[in-house]
Amino acid sequence: MTHLDQEAVAVLRAARLVVVNAKWHLCEEQALGRLAAVRGLACTPLFPGHPVIQVVAYDGRLLGRVRRHDDGRRARWIAVPAHTARELGACRTLHGAARALSRRSGHGRHRVTDHPGAAPEPSPLPTA
Repeated sequence: MTHLDQEAVAVLRAARLVVVNAKWHLCEEQALGRLAAVRGLACTPLFPGHPVIQVVAYDGRLLGRVRRHDDGRRARWIAVPAHTARELGACRTLHGAARALSRRSGHGRHRVTDHPGAAPEPSPLPTA
């Protein structure tokens, strides 16, 4: 591989990261839009129809994200506060992780409202 090929690969890799990061932020903004009208502590999937990563908000303000982690023996929900990459902790339930984010932000312990988000539209079947 020549030096120019290596530079091209590095540029493509950087461009992919920019696109993935932009998609992530767009999905997070859409999730916050779904939670804007929900009062109190609420969560919704980052990617509609895929509940593995949830956006958590209080009165429509982003608190962070929780993600499901399964190590093969047990599943845990990992809480990550907004604007950080640092894990707050692992909880047994999604609602427990959302409450941990709420406590960290000074809102205390609250009931969690699930907002399922819109599932992706199924593609129409071709008619013959």
